[in-house]
Amino acid sequence: MTDASFGTEVAAAPQLACASPLNTQMAPPGGARDEQKGDGEERNQRLREVRDRVLDLRAVLSSARTGDITPAELASYVERTRDEVGNLLRIIPGAEPVRRVAGLWAQIEATPLVHNPYDTLNIQEYLRQLNVVEVLCRKLVFQIGLITIPERVNEWLRLARPGYYLPFHDVFADELPDFDERVKVLNYLAWAPRVLTEGLVNVELGLIYRYSHNAVHRYLTAAGVAIAFVVASALIVAACHLSLPDWPLPPTRIGTLLVGWAAVLIGVVVHIGISTTKQVQLQGGRPPIIAVEDALLWINARFGYILFKLLMALMGFFALAFTTGAEKVTPFSMFLVGYSLDSVIEIFGVSLEQRASTRMSALKRRLALELMG
Repeated sequence: MTDASFGTEVAAAPQLACASPLNTQMAPPGGARDEQKGDGEERNQRLREVRDRVLDLRAVLSSARTGDITPAELASYVERTRDEVGNLLRIIPGAEPVRRVAGLWAQIEATPLVHNPYDTLNIQEYLRQLNVVEVLCRKLVFQIGLITIPERVNEWLRLARPGYYLPFHDVFADELPDFDERVKVLNYLAWAPRVLTEGLVNVELGLIYRYSHNAVHRYLTAAGVAIAFVVASALIVAACHLSLPDWPLPPTRIGTLLVGWAAVLIGVVVHIGISTTKQVQLQGGRPPIIAVEDALLWINARFGYILFKLLMALMGFFALAFTTGAEKVTPFSMFLVGYSLDSVIEIFGVSLEQRASTRMSALKRRLALELMG
């Protein structure tokens, strides 16, 4: 390649990038509204094949950058990939998101490294072209992910039961290797909730929760949470009426203990809210989406987690009440129990294990003495 011809072809790629918004705009999740289901499935399958080849090309580009393969070996692979991807794109149904992908691939083909892969470039220009093609390939993989990943997420959700969650980053790391781009896709799924049929997105944790599509089941889980709170409160009242020697929860302290129980629950809620805020700040994200209409969906999706938290809160309440006595229970101390629930349960568990171990050792010694006597 001469210097003059090289300059002409290098200029062609920036002109294409400036004339088209493809390198900055992102397609919304999903496909065209008038697209048939079969066409969408075929389109996504073909796009996944394109993505696999582009990801392989990125890996080869990385090897070429480190000198593991020669320019001649790279040229052979680039030529084969260029022809295969071009053939695949020509047979994909032409919804608008696919046109975006095709436009990005046109930018890749316009680069000298792909357009004329066997031309000789100086080392500086060779490395620059490797970086240019790598950036465009990454954008192309991201655009394909925006189109194909929602369908795969819905397939995972259909196979899961309500209450299960999908660890998005673990499942789709092979399709979108870059963490920041997976976060972008999660944000798009959260901002367009109708794309997912039975899933709720937690961008901060990278999880998608499955909820039931049955409205009756959702109301039943909400009622189950309310019943669980009532049962937990009833257990506290019942515990105060137990007639046992040296029992630390007398009936005269029922009011104080119920107020303390409410303080524990408030502490749990405050801790969850502050933890969520910290996660958002650490990731530099926007405030979380709080839709009141989705409350039943979240309760249904996290029913098991809510019951588990309630059980832990009850354990923390009784741990403090038994160790300090009902007369020393205050709303503030109970609030701190709810706020630092995990630590309280861990400390109480260690203390309980130590006491049990001491009692068991004493019992063994006593049995040994009786057997010897």
